[in-house]
Amino acid sequence: MNTPESAAERGEARGTYKEAHTQMGKSAEDFGEKTAEHHFIAERYPDFEKQYLLGPKSGNDQFDQLWTHEDGRVVVVEAKSNVETELGSRRLPDGRRVSQGSQEYFLDIIEAMKKRGEFETVEALERALEGDRIDYVVVKGEKNTGTYTGYQYRRFDISKGTLP
Repeated sequence: MNTPESAAERGEARGTYKEAHTQMGKSAEDFGEKTAEHHFIAERYPDFEKQYLLGPKSGNDQFDQLWTHEDGRVVVVEAKSNVETELGSRRLPDGRRVSQGSQEYFLDIIEAMKKRGEFETVEALERALEGDRIDYVVVKGEKNTGTYTGYQYRRFDISKGTLP
């Protein structure tokens, strides 16, 4: 029956669901970020320094993580909560949609960083690209039921553009 009381209960239930769903997404994102930092980077790049990026809180127009070494090497990480999480994409100024892991995506993020004034970080990225001293990877947490079970990663090849 559609009464003022039932309408109020539905509204409250929707609000509770939305809040829980938002928190679930945030927790999954945090899991992916922590897996990348405290497992993948710690194991494979222990002497790299995390760079704090100035991108928006939404996570758009930026890499998830960027790590540099004093010798000029750079690691760029796209962190995903689990192995089933798909890569993101973005629309380029010319209208094409490109995927994370592609050269076009990578270079477009660098352009966004320039617009934000992240010049020192952009210079490190450009030097690393020129010297083939960059690792661009996706790190995905393994599916689990509340106990950490590891991660998978894949290195992207951005030496060539995406094929049509």
